Amino acid sequence: MRTIAVSGAASGIGAAVRARLEASGERVIGIDLRDAEVVADLGTPGGRAAAVAAALEHAGGGSDALFAPDR
Repeated sequence: MRTIAVSGAASGIGAAVRARLEASGERVIGIDLRDAEVVADLGTPGGRAAAVAAALEHAGGGSDALFAPDR
């Protein structure tokens, strides 16, 4: 089982990717403005830094991949 961080995990493409990964047995750490393990605004440098730090904490120090859909 891999640990994968997914941005935009609360809706749209990110939510669909999250569902697919979880159905395949992967551990997913969701990142979004709401309704995710990591709540962060990726539109600012500080928000991105906070998201990375929080995702790494949820993952226990490291993850296997990051999925960030282009909007």
